[in-house]
Amino acid sequence: MIDALAIDTTSDYLSLAVLRAGEPAGSHYALCGTAIARTILHEIEALLRGAGVAPEALDVLFVACGPGSFTGTRIGMSVALTLGRVLGRPVLGVDALSILAAQTDPDLGETFHVLLNCVRDEVYHAPFRRRDNEVEALAPIRLTTAAQAAAEIGQAPCLVRRFETAQPGIDAQAGLGPLTGLKRAPLRHAQPNALRLLAVGLPRYLARPGGPFETPTPVYLKSEAFRTWRPAREAQR
Repeated sequence: MIDALAIDTTSDYLSLAVLRAGEPAGSHYALCGTAIARTILHEIEALLRGAGVAPEALDVLFVACGPGSFTGTRIGMSVALTLGRVLGRPVLGVDALSILAAQTDPDLGETFHVLLNCVRDEVYHAPFRRRDNEVEALAPIRLTTAAQAAAEIGQAPCLVRRFETAQPGIDAQAGLGPLTGLKRAPLRHAQPNALRLLAVGLPRYLARPGGPFETPTPVYLKSEAFRTWRPAREAQR
């Protein structure tokens, strides 16, 4: 039976979950903002202690690797990779949109779309489907605008996630008006917490528990996409 720790710091929420003998044994989900760096190690220690799982007993760690908060993603990945190195355990990365997709109802039989806002009218977008109760991405995550995504999605169901923000003066919903009329996918789970990270990551680990596993890297689409996407968008104005 598997003992595992899941870490997600890709938004202003610190989200953790622990698996003991293959069953969820505890979770933490709290809006922390910039306090994530100061609280993450304490919360991990408290969560493992409350679940009765010693760090040395962990078989695998799962970490959300973005897209999302640049600083938050780095914090979570640094902690996960350091723990994995110290404990000699594998670390598996899961992208943020797959975690969001795992919120949907398992009975959803058609292709659905996941949208995560970036800033202003920009969104991360990928289509998904469910197969054997697992979520599967049908295309790579890409950066686009809310209007372009809405036009492409049409009447297909979608899940829209808007970043919460603990920073005063920043409107996380600005520019996302085109998304308001989209058909919403039915959800089984209200929050994209680290339990959903476990739901996506664990089957991937069990498919090849002996590895090898690639070292996860952060998904920083914005910096890469701007080389081609921003100039093309400016040319349309």
